[in-house]
Amino acid sequence: MTTVATKAPPAAPATAGFGGLGQATLLVAAALTTVDAFIVNVALPSIQKSFAVSASTSQFVVSCYGITYAVLLVLGGRFGDRYGRRRVIQAGIVGFTLASAACGFAPNIETLVGARVLQGAAAALLLPQVLSTIQAALVEPAKTRAVSYYGAVGGLSAAVGQLLGGLFVWANIADLGWRPIFLVNVPLGILAVIGTRLWVPETKATQPQGTDLGGTALFGLSVLALLIPLSVGRQTHWPLWCWALIALAVVSGVVLWRYEQRVEAAGAVPLIAPSLLERAVMRRGLLVLGSGFLAFGGFIFVFALALQGGNGMGAFESGLSMAPMALGQFLAALRAPKLIGRLGVRTLQIGGVVQGLGLISLIVPALLWWPHLHFYHLIVGMFLIGVGNGLFVPTVYRTVLSSIPPDQIGVGSGIVTTTQQTTLALGVALLGAVFVGVSGQDDMRLGFVVVAAVFLAVAALFAGFGRFLQEDKAAR
Repeated sequence: MTTVATKAPPAAPATAGFGGLGQATLLVAAALTTVDAFIVNVALPSIQKSFAVSASTSQFVVSCYGITYAVLLVLGGRFGDRYGRRRVIQAGIVGFTLASAACGFAPNIETLVGARVLQGAAAALLLPQVLSTIQAALVEPAKTRAVSYYGAVGGLSAAVGQLLGGLFVWANIADLGWRPIFLVNVPLGILAVIGTRLWVPETKATQPQGTDLGGTALFGLSVLALLIPLSVGRQTHWPLWCWALIALAVVSGVVLWRYEQRVEAAGAVPLIAPSLLERAVMRRGLLVLGSGFLAFGGFIFVFALALQGGNGMGAFESGLSMAPMALGQFLAALRAPKLIGRLGVRTLQIGGVVQGLGLISLIVPALLWWPHLHFYHLIVGMFLIGVGNGLFVPTVYRTVLSSIPPDQIGVGSGIVTTTQQTTLALGVALLGAVFVGVSGQDDMRLGFVVVAAVFLAVAALFAGFGRFLQEDKAAR
């Protein structure tokens, strides 16, 4: 996950108490939200079985967290600027901990989905404050080190989430099945609240930006009106209300655009700044970023379902299969800055080639050995996919953000991050529906291969047309 870089004047220099313990507390708090985004994927088949629900319904356990996080992320960052980041971090951790407990004790799928919505809202309060506090309260070289640790924790949290999800389901602690994946957040959350109070300084912006509540509401309405029919349309045979929601998504999207134009014309700060989207590199960057994360989000969702439900792989082995991808992404992300410095946007093309090779290295074993795939069949493919991601994400972020005027960097980074999180959730709904639609009752190989092929097509586009994303030097 990525947080919002808010535009705020520097706060006071770091206090004496903001040393290693304070930084560790912030990183643990950030890791909680990222781990929870990934830990659920491996446990989904067990959740489906526990509540006797379909794959379409279980999509909401993943997508509702991501959508709520995406919709409220910018607001969360602005709340921290206005009311104090430590205060908002503590509120976010408390909310996240209580929502995790509600998830762990959920008696039915409806309660679980509702609690995941609350988790996403709490994560949107918590996560933006972490990087903002580092930026505001630390000075160099401590700031650079902390930002590096923050980036590394993001990649490692994805791997830890997948591994913990598989481990908890496999261990079946106290015969609780999948529930410990959420309950483990309760003691960690308590420790994070105490650590934040003791070791993290309070900071806030001297000139905080306003909160665009109208834009946030319209954006949330547009996304949810699209997400719901995509998730359940096929299962319910596309009734009239599904098409009505899709129409509502289009209408509310148009209303959102016009509303944001009026907000910006009035001199206020909109959730989505139309003036930024007039920049060619911004539009192209969001298209590349969105298509990449849509394909990735759908693939990750389908991966665990197919391997466990159709290939007979256990939860722990399924989680372990994700580890090479996280390792590849972590290692590539460390090398990406130097590579981008030498090659620019051609790094995106290299990432597309590597990612495409990785997907081919998954599709071929699936065609040859399904339903007897094992962890060792997937190591090379997953590692290469991770390397491709590790080159893709920083290249797009660097190119897009470098084109944004300094006085709009907070709003611009908010748009980029919101696009990333929204398309991740929409990928779960869209490609999840494709997977369910083409998979047979007892054979999920076709669904897995089709979704992987869609991801491969997106990677091929990046490899072939990566120079479509060019820095807009005239606009800088």
